[in-house]
Amino acid sequence: MNRKTILFTSMLLLLSFVLSACIGLIPLKEEPVTGEFGPKTSLQDQQTKTFEAIWKNLQDNYIYFETANVDWDGLHDRYLGRIQAGLTPDEFTGLIQDLETELPEGSLLYESRAERIESDTADTSSYEGIGAFVGFNKDPEPHIVLLAVIEGSPAEKAGLQAHDSILAIDGNPIDLEEGISAVDRVRGPAGSSVTLSIQSPGTRERSVEVKRGKLASTGKLEAENLPGTNYGYLLFPPVGYNGMEADVLQSLETFTTNKKMEGLILDLRIASSTRGWPLEALYTMFGNGLMGDFYTRNEKQAVDITGKDSFSSQKVPLVLLVGQNTTGFPEIFAASLQADKRATVIGETTPGTIETTSSYYLPDGSQVFIATTSFALPNGQEVGTTGVIPDLVVQAGWDEVLPEKDPVLDQAVRYLDEQP
Repeated sequence: MNRKTILFTSMLLLLSFVLSACIGLIPLKEEPVTGEFGPKTSLQDQQTKTFEAIWKNLQDNYIYFETANVDWDGLHDRYLGRIQAGLTPDEFTGLIQDLETELPEGSLLYESRAERIESDTADTSSYEGIGAFVGFNKDPEPHIVLLAVIEGSPAEKAGLQAHDSILAIDGNPIDLEEGISAVDRVRGPAGSSVTLSIQSPGTRERSVEVKRGKLASTGKLEAENLPGTNYGYLLFPPVGYNGMEADVLQSLETFTTNKKMEGLILDLRIASSTRGWPLEALYTMFGNGLMGDFYTRNEKQAVDITGKDSFSSQKVPLVLLVGQNTTGFPEIFAASLQADKRATVIGETTPGTIETTSSYYLPDGSQVFIATTSFALPNGQEVGTTGVIPDLVVQAGWDEVLPEKDPVLDQAVRYLDEQP
């Protein structure tokens, strides 16, 4: 299962203020009592209770429980039989991970009690590694793609750049089954080193040694007026951040100062964030009217926007670039503006990874994240099922972009040139 696709938020807060995209407050349940004063249950009984709790949450909350092509009764009985045959704690964890892979991608993520405690106490403002945002491609061979490289990071100092591919880590190739989790092999303690087999677009494979460091998880909007045109270009980073809305407005002001902006290209090809992504603000800048509906199994909330023109944002010809790494709120944003005929979408079909999850504590102290919220366009189209299908398809991945040759961006410029 590709864990990069799991998007964290709280269903309760999402329904009350769906566009905030913040991590919600998760109601805490008391840890199970253990030791000589608590109720004594067998390991098998505890595993059974934990499994049934997962199943109950799936039945009650999983957004696609009633529509997914899954034999739920057969799946339940098969897994319960494995538990009743006797499992060690590690084998039980493996069983739930097997369950993850049998459900549609992104539906379920399980954390053991130890993993939950580690994630609860981890400092998520920083991490130790090489300093790059990454994606995963399985063709023509499994490899990690560098979506963006953090300025001043060990990756940048080692000469790595966006669009580079990692083919092997310390001599071991990227495995198809591990997918994006292969990046865990790149991370490690600050001061240690990792040897990467790197291939830049149009070049031969080379070996690069990178000394890891301690880094902040940051990204930044990139803006430029495309040379020889009056077209503005904004490249959105992989993650959202405080101040992104202000940076977009500042860029629009720059694009329109003492000149007319004749077109605007919003590049969402590496934008894959829900948390911190200013969806409501961007809807207001570029959209107007009903954008669609966020919904759970029991409730639906319409996203109805009153657009506000900021530096020609409501009038300028608009192009959105998308690709295989466009997920979350950026994917929803692109789908809405395309359906509203406000923007033309160019690139590759997106994966439809838009569901947000809710967290549930389990009897053994572990927790499970279940996809509970999705999004549909006003015409009823399920973005999570179809993804965003471009108006103009250009089959060129992020790892195929050369410094002076970007087929998707080139197509966007040609499209704007052809507009009256």
